Order: sequence, then C-alpha cells, then structure tokens
Amino acid sequence: MDKTTTVGKNRLWPATSALAARPPITTEGTLARRRGLRRWQLGLALPLGLLLVWSLVAAGGRVDARLFTSPWGVVQAARDPVVRELLLDGVLLSLWRNVQGALLGLAAGLAFGGLLGLSPIARRVLGPSFHAFRQVATFAWLPLITAWLGLGEATCLLFIALSAFKPMAVNAERGFSTVPVEYLEVARVLNLGRWGSIRRVVLPAAVPALVAGAELGFIYAWLATIGVETLIAFTSGIGSVIREGQEQFAMDIVVLGIVSIAAIGFLLNRSVHMVGKRLLRYRELSA
Repeated sequence: MDKTTTVGKNRLWPATSALAARPPITTEGTLARRRGLRRWQLGLALPLGLLLVWSLVAAGGRVDARLFTSPWGVVQAARDPVVRELLLDGVLLSLWRNVQGALLGLAAGLAFGGLLGLSPIARRVLGPSFHAFRQVATFAWLPLITAWLGLGEATCLLFIALSAFKPMAVNAERGFSTVPVEYLEVARVLNLGRWGSIRRVVLPAAVPALVAGAELGFIYAWLATIGVETLIAFTSGIGSVIREGQEQFAMDIVVLGIVSIAAIGFLLNRSVHMVGKRLLRYRELSA
C-alpha cells in the first residue's frame, strides 16, 4: 500500500510542479492591450466632448445655419450619393498627387542630405545656403512657382515635393554626419572601402534619422497637398471640394471634407510609422 502511494506521488509530482510553475493568467501582452485601450479611451474624450458642444450649439438655433451646420447635417451629406462620389473622386486624386510629390521630394532630400552628410566640402559650400533656404515657409514660394509653371499639375507636384524635401534633407544630413567614430574605425580596420563603408556601416547607422525624415516628409506633403488644392482654383482634389463647398455655403460638405482630410492624414501617418518601425526592427535584428 505504501509502495503504491509512493508511486502515485511520484507520478503526480511533475504535474504538480508544472502547475506551480505556470505564469499568472494576466500576461504582459494583456496588460499592454489594456493600456492601449485606456489610451484610446482617453484620446476619444476630447472629440466626443467637442461633438457634444457642437450638437448643443447647433440645436440652440442661435447661429446662421448657412455658416454653422450640425453633426446630423454632416451625416446626411455623407449619405448623399452625389456628395460621396464627389468626395471619393477628390480623395483619390489628392492621394495620388500626394504620393507622387512626396516620393519625389523624399528622393531628392535623401540625395541632397546624403551629399551634405557625407562630404565635408559640400557641407561647407552648400550647407549655409540650404539652412537659410529652409527657414523660408514653403507657401512663400507658391507665387514664384505659379509664375514659372502656371496653375497646373506641375505646380502642385513641385510644391508638394518641396514640402517633403526639407525635412528629409535635414534628417539625412544629420543621420549621415553623426555616425559614431567607432563604427567608421571598424570599417577602416575591415578594409571595406568608401562605398562598402557607406553601404554596410553608415547607411544602417543613419536609418533612424531617415525614418524620422520620411515620416515628417509625408506629413508635410499631405498638408501641402490640401493647401495647394485649396489655394489654386484650377485644381481638383479634396481641397477643391472644400473650396467649392465654401463658395456655395455648403458647410456640411466643408466639414465632411475636413473630417476626411483628418482621417486620411492620420492613416497615412500611422502607415508610414508602422513601416518605419519594421525597418528599425529589421535593422536591429540584422545588426
């Protein structure tokens, strides 16, 4: 009897140990999800509060309905098939224009910023002029650009590219010029050569700065897209939809366009941020 009991205890002992060693049900992932949900809830507090105030002011009837629409009016405008088609066409045109101009500006900013960061001579010759040029607001160049290129698509693309160019160039110069000296000494010891050092040492070290420049470039490019479409009367896109709504006192369409701009800008920013995080993670794994 004692032997059987001892064997039973020996058989149960590993299982009992495993149960004792199990982690608690609340894991780090669960806590992270709860924290993320709490942040979203706090982030929604201000928009919901503004929506409530907006509804109360519109329901009070003390404002001109032609200048101040209600939330329900915006919902009705969104349900109108004609307005939806007009808005969708404008969004697609704006996105296509934004992507073209942003990629053009980011590529030029990467090349120019890389030149400044990698070449001390170029930094001394071109750096002061560039840093003076970037202090000028991008919209200040719009009259000159329209005088040169007119009021067509080329003006829009150049203006968007210029908006994305400056943050990318600044971050590329900073990223390439601030590589730790220890990294360069290792490349010299390994006899990687100039281009090998740039490809295998300098470029990976500059990735965080380049990712930051790309994120800022896309943000500024989207703002420039909406700005140039709103200011230039012969363009199409979501900015022109807002301008036409303002001219016709259709404030529901104006507000709907503004909400669409905010949502698309947020999604663009999050998408670029996620791509940047993946690049940084890949850099850490491959290091």
